[in-house]
Amino acid sequence: MKKIKITTLLIATTIVVITVTNISCKKDRIEPPVEETLNEYNSINQYMDTKKQQEQEFVITGSSNDTITGNQGTKVIGGKNCLRDGNGDTIDYPFSIHLVELYVPKDMIYWQMPTVASGNVLETDGEIRIRATKNSQELTLVCPYEFWMPNAAPNSSMTIFTGSDNGSFVDWSNTGTPFSLANSGYYTGTTSSLGWLNADIQIGTGSGHTLTFTSQVDDLTNVGIFIYIPASKTVMQVYNMASGLIPNGSSVKIVMMAQDASGQLFSYTESRTVNSSSTIDMSLSQTTDAALTSYLDGL
Repeated sequence: MKKIKITTLLIATTIVVITVTNISCKKDRIEPPVEETLNEYNSINQYMDTKKQQEQEFVITGSSNDTITGNQGTKVIGGKNCLRDGNGDTIDYPFSIHLVELYVPKDMIYWQMPTVASGNVLETDGEIRIRATKNSQELTLVCPYEFWMPNAAPNSSMTIFTGSDNGSFVDWSNTGTPFSLANSGYYTGTTSSLGWLNADIQIGTGSGHTLTFTSQVDDLTNVGIFIYIPASKTVMQVYNMASGLIPNGSSVKIVMMAQDASGQLFSYTESRTVNSSSTIDMSLSQTTDAALTSYLDGL
């Protein structure tokens, strides 16, 4: 009889263990772990395109109006004799000169025109773009055009940088040619090619620190991320969530902007001194166009 009781007890215990295990397994299947979803945003490009400085067009009808002056004081001096069409032929009047003027960080940010050359940050006193067209066709230069960039206190160390648009951003190259300061209140230079021009000094030395950006709540894929260095008026744009090299000890201002599918704006701003490479774990907050514009005006 004892053997029967022991056997019965073992069977009962086994049934209890199996039952508890099955209940546990079923509970796991019924309540899977909850995955957190990140806030997603549309491309910020459309918003910034509505805010950026518009390209100005000047129709040149004769030699009497060969000199043009932009809204912010940029002068472009040159006649039709220096211009050629796509076949290399001379042109007749009228033709058009097109000008973009970027003299403050807000405008450089809206145009996504960072002042960085070959990974080295630049101290800048402004960027401009000059184009020439006839019948909507781009023209090229065969002799230099003169340009004047306004500045109340021009720096004699500035040189002319030219920009080449690679489709994603503009690559800046130092021509090594200094500006003339003969015209009071202006950087005066000449260019043998149309396109982007910049008044710069290279201050990056190939060393420095990086800032990396991450978020537990926001998908940063379509977020515009910019770093501004007030001391040198340098604008950096962050690609793939990691900045380029920032000189040690730089005081910087970080601005991030995003727009959701409904058109609502979001931003993140921060000021810090960069003494080491760091990862910034951030989250965007809802904002307005007026508030974001005011912040960029104050950079």
